[in-house]
Amino acid sequence: MLEIRNIVKDYETGSETVHALKGVSIAFRESELVSILGQSGCGKTTLLNIIGGLDQYTSGDLIINGQSTKQYKSADWDIYRNHSVGFIFQATVTAGKAGAKNAALLAISILALSNVELALTLSGVSKAERRRRAKEALEKVGLGNQLNKRPNQMSGGQMQRVAIARALVNDPDILLADEPTGALDTETSVQVMEILHEIARDRLVIMVTHNPELAE
Repeated sequence: MLEIRNIVKDYETGSETVHALKGVSIAFRESELVSILGQSGCGKTTLLNIIGGLDQYTSGDLIINGQSTKQYKSADWDIYRNHSVGFIFQATVTAGKAGAKNAALLAISILALSNVELALTLSGVSKAERRRRAKEALEKVGLGNQLNKRPNQMSGGQMQRVAIARALVNDPDILLADEPTGALDTETSVQVMEILHEIARDRLVIMVTHNPELAE
């Protein structure tokens, strides 16, 4: 369903060219959990951003369901990101609470249910349907009894589950996770990984990590 062929990504920094990716090729299946493992600065997140359509490759090709993206326009990438991909970012410390690196992803002052609903606001889904799907997504990650809590009333693990629910609510084919357990304790990390394993039963999950044990 997803394939990258000889992907190259270069960045120009003044008079210097940084070669972030040097001809990466890999094919992914429809339902699997894949770990991209490597040290900080090796290009893991760059690769994830290219797969998610957040960044554009310099050369090579990203094949989606058999279709090349070489001729994709901005509107094509928007459709891909909004309907085919869900993003989970690294948990970190924000405003004194273990929470999301992506402050824009989790609005600290609004309810968990509303946070998840926000992901559907650009999809043309009715308010009632948004509410139903948000509840379903939160129940799937074990937060069915936390719908009316705000993220700043939750633990770091619970906040990351809200982020996972938000990534799932559009029912994407691909879930991209960038160091999803990076700032969580061991027990909570295991719980988050169990959720990702379950999600990978019916969709592709690609996770970036620098932790060999987590990848294993």
